[in-house]
Amino acid sequence: MSWIDTLVGFLSPRAQFQRLRYRQAIEAAGNASEIVRKYDAASKGRRTDGWQTTALSANAENKSAIAVLRYRARDLVRNNPYARRGVRVIGSNVVGKGIRASISGASETQTRKISEVWELWAGTTEIDFDGKSNIYGLQRLVMEMVVESGEALIRRRFLPGDNFPMKIQILEPDFLNTNLSSQAENGNRIIQGIEIDSEDQIQAYHLFESHPGNLDSLVLSGIGMKSIRVPATEIQHIYLVERAGQMRGVSWFAPVMIKLKDFDDYEDAQLVRQKIAACFSVFVSDIAGLEEPASEAQKDVLGQKVEPGIIEILPPGKTVTFASPPGVENYGEYTTIVLRAIATGLGVSYEALTGDLSQVNFSSGRMGWLEFQRNIDVWRDALMNAQFNNRLFKWFSETAPLVGLSMNKVKTEWVAPRREMIDPTKEVPSKILAIRAGLETLEDAIYANGKIPVQQFEQIKATNDLIDKLGLVLDSDPRTGNNSGNNNSNSNSMDDELTAKQQRPKRNNGQTLSA
Repeated sequence: MSWIDTLVGFLSPRAQFQRLRYRQAIEAAGNASEIVRKYDAASKGRRTDGWQTTALSANAENKSAIAVLRYRARDLVRNNPYARRGVRVIGSNVVGKGIRASISGASETQTRKISEVWELWAGTTEIDFDGKSNIYGLQRLVMEMVVESGEALIRRRFLPGDNFPMKIQILEPDFLNTNLSSQAENGNRIIQGIEIDSEDQIQAYHLFESHPGNLDSLVLSGIGMKSIRVPATEIQHIYLVERAGQMRGVSWFAPVMIKLKDFDDYEDAQLVRQKIAACFSVFVSDIAGLEEPASEAQKDVLGQKVEPGIIEILPPGKTVTFASPPGVENYGEYTTIVLRAIATGLGVSYEALTGDLSQVNFSSGRMGWLEFQRNIDVWRDALMNAQFNNRLFKWFSETAPLVGLSMNKVKTEWVAPRREMIDPTKEVPSKILAIRAGLETLEDAIYANGKIPVQQFEQIKATNDLIDKLGLVLDSDPRTGNNSGNNNSNSNSMDDELTAKQQRPKRNNGQTLSA
């Protein structure tokens, strides 16, 4: 406000008010185009007051938070049943019984030989540096570690003398020396223990020789907090990339961590409230207002407990009041809302997180499962297959020549575990129709069922050969019966069956032709 406005206001407050009002209207009209282009979320005012934001990069933003989030997530998983189930649900659905390798090579002999060596190594505990799990156990461990801690480290180790010298060691992200951020002697930069070159390509990881939280090992061995440089070719760093340039993974519990902790406190408070309320059942009052405290004899007149069928004669001047303990209001509604938010933050369905199927029918259950399945597909392909399984098979291919295996023209596909059907009586017929209409191939359907097509066909042929050898006729055999249980032919001889096939109507471009 100018000195002229001040002077006008001194002489005529009404005139000053009109001047200011018209000036604001002119400014508003002149800035109309700017107001149209304005984002409310970017404005400054009462609604956005206190909304603190930063312009930090993904790595700078995560640096001070990753460790705290990891420790708190582990505490929740240890003590909160829903946090623990959330980790198990994701691991069970993404990995399940295991993501299997379907190996193909230049020849059938080569494929069979490589597959046998792979199964003897990856399908047993020979793959594990600690000797505890096979590849499927390691897959599950890595997936659950990524959910809980945000990231996992896999190190390739070699132990000469074994049938297959390569081992896989799973390391927690605590092994990464995140305090190391400096210029390396070779000119590379080290950011949170990860060494990158001038092209921002990862060249090495700086890992502690022992887990920094293993105090007994540190004291007994005398090893300090010393880190060693491990080339990037020997390390797999598994985490979900959410921002471009992100070099570290964040615990998946970060968006729901406070809700889980508050929910824990809420349930504890409700439990304590009910315990305290249950301690007060009956109050005995002295309506006569005796000044002297009751004697021991007077105390014994009244019973100390309320029992079924009791008849108590009160002495003169005494009255009994029964307590009304407080109820738990809106407990179900509140818990449902909170748990739905937690499930949404983790990317799982509410039913999968809680096991509550009371409000589920076929349609709602299938829709919820399909949405959850999309997340599973993303995590399986972008995380487990791209970052773990493919690189693991690459390591296997690099080591295989040491045991006399030729890996020329060898490739692999990863077969996910079978998805359980909600209603097989509805889903199987629709699958058959899709195959018959050409919308899906039989091999795709077999892959979706968690099987490898070649192995499936070989098993079917072996089973059919055994049935024919024993002379059995089974209602489940599609060669002898249809889906109604009726025989496809009136004779078991091959000649009669061939004749029956020749007499069936033939189709050409959708038109039925006579035989």
